[in-house]
Amino acid sequence: MREGKVSAILNEFSTIRDSNPVIFLDYDGTLVPIIKNPDESFPDDEIMGILKTLRKKYDLYIVTGRSLREIREFIGGSFNVLALHGAIISLEDGTTNFVRDYGKYRKKCDDIYGSKNEFEAKYPGIQIINKDGGLVFTKWFVPEKLHEKLVEEVRSISAANNMELYLGKMIVELRIPGPDKGKAIYGIRNGRPSLIVGDDLTDEDAFRENADALTIHIGNGETAAHYSLSNYLELRQLLAEL
Repeated sequence: MREGKVSAILNEFSTIRDSNPVIFLDYDGTLVPIIKNPDESFPDDEIMGILKTLRKKYDLYIVTGRSLREIREFIGGSFNVLALHGAIISLEDGTTNFVRDYGKYRKKCDDIYGSKNEFEAKYPGIQIINKDGGLVFTKWFVPEKLHEKLVEEVRSISAANNMELYLGKMIVELRIPGPDKGKAIYGIRNGRPSLIVGDDLTDEDAFRENADALTIHIGNGETAAHYSLSNYLELRQLLAEL
């Protein structure tokens, strides 16, 4: 643990602690490690205990590209959630808001998912996840020689269905056009001081759109965040201090 850097983050957070801050935490790669089978990314008791304590002290949102159904299966219904990269905002009181035309894009994804067997025949080892408004094609177990072909096929599907294409860590994703984590967080904050943490390119949207917030990137590489921590375990120690 890099004490100097963590100390700097704690010191900066102390300047907003009494100003009703909001905390936004990405899920995969931030609160839990990224694994090859995303269906098994359940949180352990340690991080759930930390999150439940944080929720009592601050307004807390879990931010994810996963579907609302998926993230609720992992963390339960007692947290505020931004799902599908901000296309869905679901609050702990049961209120849920969907981006405009959500139903139309959900049907598009259902229709594309209907060709799942064809994809599995062409790309051995592929996993396709229907996110109820988005689709993820995983490359972990697909032969590397087929990766580029898969990306180009999904790119064609995105253009035909007016959906956004996102290339992530061993995934190709179709997303509802327009919403992103940055815009969703900016709207919820409404000017309030905030702590925003994430590890992926989608989280860079949040860092750039909310440059006045306290932002933390998890992992290596270039980032628009103010701070970086090496991994999810280092973040856990920081969150425990908060």
